[in-house]
Amino acid sequence: MKKVRLLLPLLALPLLLLLLRFHGDLSVGSARLANGASFEPTSCWFRVPFTRRVECGLVTTRGMEHRLPVVIVRDSWFSNDTSPVVFIQGGPGGAAGLDALAMEWWLEDIERYDWGRDFVLYDQRGTGLAQPSLACPEVLEGMRRDLQLALRPDEENARYLGYLRACHDRLRGEGLRLDDYSTAANSDDLADIIKLVQPGSWTLYAASYGTRIALETERRHPQLVRDMVLDSVYPHDKDGFLSWPGILARGVDRVLEHGGRQSLKPVLAEVMQRLDQEPLRLPVSRYSGEPYTPVLTGTRLYMALFAATYSSDMIGHIAPVIGDLAAGSRRSAALTEVVTFAVELELDATFSEPVFHSVSCREDQVRRESDYLAEVEIHARAYPQLRRMLLDHSPADVCAFWESGSVPAGFREPVVTGKPVLLLGGELDAITPVEWAREMHDYLPASRLVVVPGGGHAVTVTDVCTMLLARDFLADPAAALPMQCNGDG
Repeated sequence: MKKVRLLLPLLALPLLLLLLRFHGDLSVGSARLANGASFEPTSCWFRVPFTRRVECGLVTTRGMEHRLPVVIVRDSWFSNDTSPVVFIQGGPGGAAGLDALAMEWWLEDIERYDWGRDFVLYDQRGTGLAQPSLACPEVLEGMRRDLQLALRPDEENARYLGYLRACHDRLRGEGLRLDDYSTAANSDDLADIIKLVQPGSWTLYAASYGTRIALETERRHPQLVRDMVLDSVYPHDKDGFLSWPGILARGVDRVLEHGGRQSLKPVLAEVMQRLDQEPLRLPVSRYSGEPYTPVLTGTRLYMALFAATYSSDMIGHIAPVIGDLAAGSRRSAALTEVVTFAVELELDATFSEPVFHSVSCREDQVRRESDYLAEVEIHARAYPQLRRMLLDHSPADVCAFWESGSVPAGFREPVVTGKPVLLLGGELDAITPVEWAREMHDYLPASRLVVVPGGGHAVTVTDVCTMLLARDFLADPAAALPMQCNGDG
């Protein structure tokens, strides 16, 4: 028995050397495309488990103005997948989560769901770890201060515009072009990543705004797309500016209606009015452990409840929060959870406000101000404070000074493809309503639609069932799939 134990280290050493040799032979090396885009391998900036084969690198975009971090999580030690899965983050302006802490979660999830394919992650230009970074500390610090003050919506909006203009002027002063960010540019960047890492056709797995990048890639570079998994779709024919009043005003109502709590609608309006007269200081503990004391006005309460619709886990707190406040309870556990979640979204340091505005001001129809005002009057009548906020805080105010260009003719036409597409949606998603996915399902001939009952935005983040369905769909797009998940969290 002792001899066997002595031999084990001797047997492990050749195996380790063999794995290292295969890894070295198969790793993506330095490469350059005719358009100037290039890939340069780098050491990974996060801890890689001994059991995983992971490669990292930087893609320099065509024009050499942006450097995008790329992480390749290999499925096998001995071969490279000819058709990887690539994750496309939402936003616009969202980071993919490539920092050291978030990568621990990514590696755990990729192993748990066992895609059977290489899995690729990257940050879009201006976001996350990409360089140059379009971070906006002026806005972040300003909002951090202001959320702790009892401000009217018009005061809050005026301060926000001031912070954003300061950020805009600094970025311009540093020589950064704010018209360099668009869905088309993001699509071309993704196409270059595919060609540099593993030429061929890939699976595009996208969430929220990322679904628009995926669809644009199918339109501009169809030879690079094998199939798509689209979670919480944002189609080209839906306009962020014109749909915003309806999305915001209906977000909480649809949750109350779904739970048979329509009677809470007028109660919410009364609670909002009461909080405007007597704002509530609510001490919370941020996810980092930092103590923080936001001030809850009527409008901020509504925005916190709306933020809760992003998460399937938070949606169930919406009705209890309204009931608790109406009953005079101003320190309930549900209220604390919802407000803390909203604060984390609002003060998310990984989100790029400049990228968001550069893309939105370019692609939304912000010049149709009269149509926007009409939408406000149609949808926001039940909540006077919300109506006032929509009027005082029109996205067009930002776009008046945020130079970002315009879209080409035909951009807003729906993208139609005959390739396999899995559409995923949350029944109560307020941000990208499931109706958008249903409409897309009608005109995509090879699409499948799966709805999560009671689900919120980006259901693959909180619903295990959707990830398993996606894996089964990619293995066999023609396989029978249930038409809905159970919302298992």
